[in-house]
Amino acid sequence: MNPILATLLQGIFVILIAPFASGLVRFCKARLQGRKGASPFLPYYTFATLFRKQMVISTATSWVFRVVPFVVFSTSIALAFILPLLFIGGKLASMSDFLVVGGILMIGSIFLVLGGLDPGSAFGGMGSSREMTIAALVEPTIIMVFAAMSLVGGTFAIDGMVGQQLVFSHPYLLLSVFAFLLVTLAENARYPVDNPATHLELTMVHEAMILEYSGAYLAMLEYASAIKLTVFAILLSNFIFPQTVAVATNLGMIASLGAGIVAVLFGIIKVVVAMGFLALLETVVVKMRFYRMQEFMSIAFFTAMFGMLIAMFSSVINVDIEYHTIFSILAVFFVILLFGRARSQVMLRYYAFSSLSIAGIALGLSFILGGEEKKHLWLFAAVTILIKTFLVPAVIRYAQRKHKELISSPSFLRPASSYFVAVVILGATFFVMKQTPIVGVVEFDTLLFASFALIGLGLATMIVHRNIFSQILGLLIIENGVTVFTLVTVKSLPLLIELGVFVIIVASAFILSILGSRIREFHGSSDTEDLRNLTE
Repeated sequence: MNPILATLLQGIFVILIAPFASGLVRFCKARLQGRKGASPFLPYYTFATLFRKQMVISTATSWVFRVVPFVVFSTSIALAFILPLLFIGGKLASMSDFLVVGGILMIGSIFLVLGGLDPGSAFGGMGSSREMTIAALVEPTIIMVFAAMSLVGGTFAIDGMVGQQLVFSHPYLLLSVFAFLLVTLAENARYPVDNPATHLELTMVHEAMILEYSGAYLAMLEYASAIKLTVFAILLSNFIFPQTVAVATNLGMIASLGAGIVAVLFGIIKVVVAMGFLALLETVVVKMRFYRMQEFMSIAFFTAMFGMLIAMFSSVINVDIEYHTIFSILAVFFVILLFGRARSQVMLRYYAFSSLSIAGIALGLSFILGGEEKKHLWLFAAVTILIKTFLVPAVIRYAQRKHKELISSPSFLRPASSYFVAVVILGATFFVMKQTPIVGVVEFDTLLFASFALIGLGLATMIVHRNIFSQILGLLIIENGVTVFTLVTVKSLPLLIELGVFVIIVASAFILSILGSRIREFHGSSDTEDLRNLTE
């Protein structure tokens, strides 16, 4: 399709489907919560009604209040035409420089903040203050995400990044994609950062800034929000599935028409899937307290920075880092985060993420190995996700449910000291591994290092943390290390043995958790220091 027509078709498509995307999220959330829900097409009627309504404007406002809806709406429209959503190589592809896109987003945020401040209302000032805090945390992460992709792809244009299909050829960019997912939630005021459906003064951010608007101005601001949500959802989908993006080139009339229809169909599918996923996410998570916002955005920033550092390291040594290497690093990284925590729920969450990374290791190896081993590794990854990521943490939480004091896991060390000990363990493991001849024998040295690091960190967890359930968690971490060692040496076991091992893991976690709960009931403490002083 002609680049000009492709750009026009893309922009019109996003403008037309944006209200449906907003309504679809509400409809899916209602169904997931057991309610009938309004039609996903209701926002079309809502916007049409608002455009016809009379506006009520405070006499305390200035011209800024009236300009804001036009600027915010224009920035959203600009993103719909500039970014590669349905097509790459459009007429405005050269303007998709990530610094330009970041500037457009910032212009919209600044004017929206000014619109909230101009009436002088308490809610508007509060929402504007919170919005600037979020924007200050989001913008560096956006730059870091696209800087990593720019370093790998050799282009500043987001159009070029999507066109090169970078993510699956460079696995470490999955970290950048994950950070971009977190940024998408924050930039669009969605859970867990903000609740778009609330007007409670203690929780609202975006709604507080537009509280003084009505009529056509309110419709423009709500429409701009829906367009930006649609743009981010499709762009995120394009990074994960770049094959679904059409190329804007001069073709014949019939070929151009077919390409346009296929691009629109893929766009609709991506919007439906993305909005369904967003509705599911907003159903199962709760809104985060505002003072914890820096933790959420710190995770996004450091994840993006981690991907950037790996990209720089890969370019320096001129070696492509494969999937199993990335997931082995993540498995150890999550256990290090677990090592410095004191709350059992958080420790279980990091254990689940580490186990999920081990499933990723198996998937990464399946791309390298073939034949029967590939099938075994796929099955191993699926069962690992089911058992270790969901079932084992659920079993331990079930055993802890009667004792709220078991939520805390006291440690002999402070968090900073715990992280220092973890780094020392990693350094010692690396030094010992370099001195052993097994490094040159096995095929994947990184996985071998990860396995011994997990075993060492699991032993340290049992020593440092004093809660009974921390001892169980340490044993599970050691088992993860043994699992990685099995993957790197044997690569796959017979199916019955693998299933038997997983059954033993679940049974052991259940028995040990119940035993720990009973010890707490009989002796009044789950602290290993107190239990060590018991006499017969």
